[in-house]
Amino acid sequence: MIAGDPLLSRSAHLTPLTILRALLIGALFALALALVFAFQAAPEPLRLEAGKPSPKTILASERVTFISELLTEDARAKAEAQVRDVYDPPDASLARNQVRAANRVLNYFDSVRHDPYSSPERKLEWVHQVPTLTRASQVLSRTLALEEPAYQRIVSEVVYVLDVTMRNAIRPSDLSAEAARIPSRVSLAFSAEHAELATAWVQVFIAPNSFFNPIRTNEERARARARVGAVYHTVEKGQALAREGEVVTPLALEALASTGFLRPSPSAADYAGPALLAILLAILLAIFLIHSHPRQIAHPRTLLLLAFLILIFAACAKMLGDRSTMLHYLFPISAAAMLLTVLANSGVALGATMILALSFGFFAHGSLELTMYALAGGIVASLSLGRIERLPAFLWSGVYVAAANAAVVAIFRALALEKDAMVWGAALLAALGNGILSGLLALGSLFLIGKLFGITTSLELLDLARPTHPLLKKLLVEAPGTYHHSLIVSQLAEQAAQRIGADALLVRVAAYYHDVGKTRDPQSFVENQMDGINVHDTLAPKASAGIVIDHVARGIALAKKFGIPERLRDFIPQHHGTTLAAYFHRKATKQNGNAAPVEERDFRYPGPKPQSRETAILMLADGVEATTRAERPTTPEQIRAIVDYIFGERLRDGQLDESDLTLRDLQQVKEAFFGVLQGLYHPRVKYPEPPGPVEPSTVSSETAEQ
Repeated sequence: MIAGDPLLSRSAHLTPLTILRALLIGALFALALALVFAFQAAPEPLRLEAGKPSPKTILASERVTFISELLTEDARAKAEAQVRDVYDPPDASLARNQVRAANRVLNYFDSVRHDPYSSPERKLEWVHQVPTLTRASQVLSRTLALEEPAYQRIVSEVVYVLDVTMRNAIRPSDLSAEAARIPSRVSLAFSAEHAELATAWVQVFIAPNSFFNPIRTNEERARARARVGAVYHTVEKGQALAREGEVVTPLALEALASTGFLRPSPSAADYAGPALLAILLAILLAIFLIHSHPRQIAHPRTLLLLAFLILIFAACAKMLGDRSTMLHYLFPISAAAMLLTVLANSGVALGATMILALSFGFFAHGSLELTMYALAGGIVASLSLGRIERLPAFLWSGVYVAAANAAVVAIFRALALEKDAMVWGAALLAALGNGILSGLLALGSLFLIGKLFGITTSLELLDLARPTHPLLKKLLVEAPGTYHHSLIVSQLAEQAAQRIGADALLVRVAAYYHDVGKTRDPQSFVENQMDGINVHDTLAPKASAGIVIDHVARGIALAKKFGIPERLRDFIPQHHGTTLAAYFHRKATKQNGNAAPVEERDFRYPGPKPQSRETAILMLADGVEATTRAERPTTPEQIRAIVDYIFGERLRDGQLDESDLTLRDLQQVKEAFFGVLQGLYHPRVKYPEPPGPVEPSTVSSETAEQ
């Protein structure tokens, strides 16, 4: 269900049960809102802030010892800071890999050295192609020029020194220092030149083998913190906790809170006022709904959604505190209006906006600015959204909300004669950010909120419209004629819905799934009989009618199996309503002759009749498409005649009585159907016959493609 859902636009009969249910939801909502408001009722606390001068001198009235969170945290932080980073022990597998890599490279180097057909320059090019050889050309050239005994001794020494070095713990930060220690590990029996070469080669292959272990480090630090017990702080009787004009320290503020100066005990009277205000707001909202949107009272899901969003946003607004901060300007309260506009309608969203704006201002000590801020943003959000068929609509609504917020902020900054450019800039940026956050929050939570309250959102409809949906793929593969029929019906229904202001996205997606029940026995339906064989020629009319009518029940079962939302499943039985399977009824009547009359109820669909404008449009589109496909009209007059006939039949049969379609709506739907069908069945241009004999099948094929 999205904005303008037919389920919410129909006239609702208020039975005693629906009234009782609405009263129960309203009472629970008022009670919950009163609880949210009551927690705001603490007496005015002593306003002291750390780092700012105290307005008065405060002396302790008695000796108090308390656990100081500040001192405890300070002690634990010091203990944690003393724990060094923990590194893993040397990884032997890494050491072995480096030794093996050194052996492979040196073996390759040795094979290059012994190549009798390559020049020294060519050999140098080859060894430079080894990725791990990052040594300078001078080192490589000198190594290539070594005599065989000297080379073998250097190779043995390189492997030995590398083995010894990689046994040590080498951290990434210690790699340079470890490389600097290599010369001291090379055998003193080597000449300076050979020792330098051996050192250079070992430095190629040493690598870190001990790495920082954040898990063990955090565990050690956590243990160090845990070993520090609570630190107690004592305030003596008569001790000055704060002195007038002196800067209040965090420890002094903690002492004031622990001695009760910052948290006076509230009385019962402190809760009464806010609770009564919350109840009054709930009553005003109820009066608004009864007067302006009485149909919503019969829909508990809408009432629950309204109560849920108001309570959630009111509770979050209360948590921001009673002092106006930038967080208040960033709080995306307009997201509630966006969600209610999309999931219910703009009228309900406006009612919620008024309640939330008054609550927002109350929580901020009666701030008129924040009340107007929330009210302006919510009104703009409610009026800028409608049926969401494109996701960017949320972002555009957020932009409009941001503009409204910025206007309110600018007005109140001007009224306050604010001249500080930084204050202006911060407030305007927060106002703009609020609009964007509201749009993103509404977009991100739409699917979740819809699922929570059993409401089919526009996002879900867009997902169900994908041709790759398993049920649509099943329809395409098993009943291709029905699939094509559904596409044309969706085009007809969507155009008609747009023309009369109904929900075009909902009816388009519903058209895709309205005949999925035909996948059970596709050859029993004419659009899937590709070989010209009609199975109904060999069946009794009543049996044929039963097969055709049964596709409704099969469709409902299949839609449930594939998780199609209830709102879309309603279209499956309602698009046929209680219409008569006229062809089989006439056939049965003809076969009966002068015998007993044929019972119509055996040839009628089970219903119900269309309960909304959307389901009625789908019924009309389905009938018009099926008839035009059978008749193949070639002129506009024939198309109009078919449309008029189907509309007349449905009206005479009383199928549209419960759909809220007006005569003006029907006329506009006719025009929409005619426009689409005229494009589908426009006259073809007859081309001259080609010279020479042409096969009849070829001619018909060419004509069909025109």
